[in-house]
Amino acid sequence: MALRKAAAAALGLAMMALPAVAQISSEGGPIYINSARTESLEKENKVLLIGNVDIQQGTARLRADNVTIRFLAKPANAASTSIVGGFGQVENIVAEGNVYYVTPELKAKGDLGVYELATDTITMTGKVALIRDRDVAEGQTLRMEVKNRRTTLEGGSGRTRMVIDPSSQPPQNQ
Repeated sequence: MALRKAAAAALGLAMMALPAVAQISSEGGPIYINSARTESLEKENKVLLIGNVDIQQGTARLRADNVTIRFLAKPANAASTSIVGGFGQVENIVAEGNVYYVTPELKAKGDLGVYELATDTITMTGKVALIRDRDVAEGQTLRMEVKNRRTTLEGGSGRTRMVIDPSSQPPQNQ
């Protein structure tokens, strides 16, 4: 039960997986992006968000020092409908430095967060912590296979650590 609860908390990070229209929330809706500087590198199919990046959508928020969004090559005849949408489908997103992902259900932090469309995985590394209610899981590397709903937390050269507060668990139906 405790591992299932921690895994469920980690799976909440799956909402960070950004599909073609760069979603950070399962709620959808407008995406608000703030950064000290934005660079659009069309020939390289990427957008750089540099300095104190803050991305919000619905009740989800992603913060990091820098974020790079790389897009798959778009067919030449495809029309552009927005600044970022003109690139096409998101290939991967890399959030670097002081990475925080927050929803009403959970908080996650790490030094680096990477979403890969091809494998539909999210990997967070570097002093990773997941918090849900009063439960906490810590380790060095968190890997979430979004579609498979499989989460792995590794300790790196150390061990993983979890603190589970049974009083914060919802009652189980028998």
